Amino acid sequence: MPGGPCVSDDHEIIANEPIPSKIKEALLSLLMEKDIRRITSKEIAALANVSRGALYFYYEDKYDIFEEIVEEQKDGLQMAIFNSLKDLDHINLREMNLKVLPALSYVAMHTPFFLTMMDRNKMPYVNFHAFFFEVFNREVLLTPMKENVSETLKDMYVHYRALYTYAIILFWFKEGMKPSPEKISRQYWDLVSQKRYYWIFGVPVLPDVEEDRIDRRVIRTRQALQEAMIQLIIEKKDYSAVTISDITRRSDMRRATFYDHYSGKEDLLKAITHHFCTDIIAILTLEGSREKVTIKQSEAILVRLFAYLSEHTSIVHFMSGNYGIPDPIPEILNTLSQFYLKQSLDILAGKHMYAYYVSGLLVGLILYRLQEGKEYTPQFLAQEFIQFLDLKKYKINLL
Repeated sequence: MPGGPCVSDDHEIIANEPIPSKIKEALLSLLMEKDIRRITSKEIAALANVSRGALYFYYEDKYDIFEEIVEEQKDGLQMAIFNSLKDLDHINLREMNLKVLPALSYVAMHTPFFLTMMDRNKMPYVNFHAFFFEVFNREVLLTPMKENVSETLKDMYVHYRALYTYAIILFWFKEGMKPSPEKISRQYWDLVSQKRYYWIFGVPVLPDVEEDRIDRRVIRTRQALQEAMIQLIIEKKDYSAVTISDITRRSDMRRATFYDHYSGKEDLLKAITHHFCTDIIAILTLEGSREKVTIKQSEAILVRLFAYLSEHTSIVHFMSGNYGIPDPIPEILNTLSQFYLKQSLDILAGKHMYAYYVSGLLVGLILYRLQEGKEYTPQFLAQEFIQFLDLKKYKINLL
């Protein structure tokens, strides 16, 4: 990007004016209302009160503008977090004495971007797992960590930190941002100080009445449609290229049958996500009291979870592949949190905070397994993760 006084092709003097900022603010305002594909450069320039010549002087197109917005927010959030940790000798909640989580403070100051982009169904899609993972990298988070923690746990920590922060921000948005960042942070401190390794497990909950009455033929039809869509997305490597006709041909169904079950591709994708969550919940559901589950039993359950992830590779493509698929993680967090909300547990910080926090922790573990953790056995990872959750194993209090 040019750095000195310049004049655009239409001779508009653009030096000493925050034109790039005005252009980015204009695009973000328009994104609050509609899909980026329906936004024109003419609209952006008009709202920013600049000429199109000035816009194209700084940016190639609207996607170039958006990419800069995302990178600036990523860099800004990372710097805010790094500045809050850089003078610490180690990470310990009781000694940090922070009134507010730095991530929440930053989000509160940049609400239009995060509120608009984190939970949307319109283009462009931001992969917020990748976003937060890059923000919470080792250099930022582990600088003050002097304790002897294994390399595996350090990698788990970055995924875990990224995903539960993502989950807490979503929780805050679901609350309408009514609680202050300070109140949300206080709930978080209370939650982590009470955290137990068995929180990721749960007891059976009553099934939804409507789901309980579904005919087996309906289940088979829906499974066939879901499997067809999964195969097509993986083959075409482009979600937008998959059509309803493709799905019905692959599953040997009529279009009318498709619409008997789903309103469109987005509805079907949501069903696939829910199916995945149902499988995960089934693995983590205990018959007895979860407070009495032993470390050994916990490890055995996690081994089953890791084995499931290895056997169901399609979810890898949905969660970490780049196929133009709307980010499934908000839906996964929302679905898992409903399971945890139904658990009988006395939580000082409140059950909603607990439900989103544990859901984020679990998704972080899953994504770690699908990425860096692929080289390890399920048994090894299960043992490491339980140690990770059992804070008594370390002098350090992992945030």
